[in-house]
Amino acid sequence: MEIKEIFGSDARSRDSLTEEELSELEDSLIDTRIEESKKNVIIREFIKNPVLTLSYYPEYTFILSVPVGLVFLFAGLMLTWGTPIIDDVIIFSVLISITPPAITFHKKYKRTDTIEEYLPTFLRDISEMSRAGLTLPRAVNTVAKGEYGALTKEVQVMDASMSWGVSFEEALRNFAKRVSTPIIVRSVSLITQASKAGGRVASVLEAAARDAREVKLLERERRGNMMVYVVISYMSFFVFLFVIGMLTSTFVPTMAEAGKAAQSAGAGSQFIGAFDPAKYTRLMMHTGVIQGFMSGLVAGQMGEGSVFQGLKHSIILTLVAWMVFTFVI
Repeated sequence: MEIKEIFGSDARSRDSLTEEELSELEDSLIDTRIEESKKNVIIREFIKNPVLTLSYYPEYTFILSVPVGLVFLFAGLMLTWGTPIIDDVIIFSVLISITPPAITFHKKYKRTDTIEEYLPTFLRDISEMSRAGLTLPRAVNTVAKGEYGALTKEVQVMDASMSWGVSFEEALRNFAKRVSTPIIVRSVSLITQASKAGGRVASVLEAAARDAREVKLLERERRGNMMVYVVISYMSFFVFLFVIGMLTSTFVPTMAEAGKAAQSAGAGSQFIGAFDPAKYTRLMMHTGVIQGFMSGLVAGQMGEGSVFQGLKHSIILTLVAWMVFTFVI
């Protein structure tokens, strides 16, 4: 790109900057245009295959689901304003807004988990082929014909980019940008830094494969230990739901009957006389739904290390609370 294209016809601006500053400005402009082109690529990919694109970028699902939830909310409010059914409208508006993101976040989590599982095998295969005398582009081209689960497509993308002259290290860095997880970023950083320092690439790849496998084993062990807290979150919610369910089905009717008896005897106090069982039952339902939603987020954060992963738990627990108060109590 010519410097003149950056400044146009303003020669005095070009003359007032050093060559190093002009180079930095040019690099900055190139990076900006690359980022803009990436956004256009994402839009084109979404138009071509929206389901696959949203599985890569699940946060964009909120852009589609939240407006649908708001439309459902406003339409429901106009139809049910002033009636108890308005609670159901609000609950299902929230569920409509978070269910598609919960599905896409779960799919991305499963996909990245599969990629991390196959990453040590991929690096070890590349290392063995490099020891056998194949160049890195040729080794990647060979393993791209194999089966590595969700990693297969990423290997094919690396193979295609290397066929156009991209270096092995740069292809790995692009891969780490597309699938940015701690294990992948750690492995790619280890390979690229070791390659810059010099040394046998095969040994570096094997060390990275061993490191990725050990980190994944530790992560799997940690996840297994933390799943106990997911179970605890579910159990505590069901205990809470049982308690407020018993209060609603036994205490509230008893208080309502006591209020009626006091009023008929002419000695009802203002507190007993003003007791509305429907109001307190509705309050208990609100409590159960909110508790279920928040318990799900806590379960996701503690069990899987992400609040977004807790959305699926929130959906389940919120629906359980709603069904208990709608069909049971």
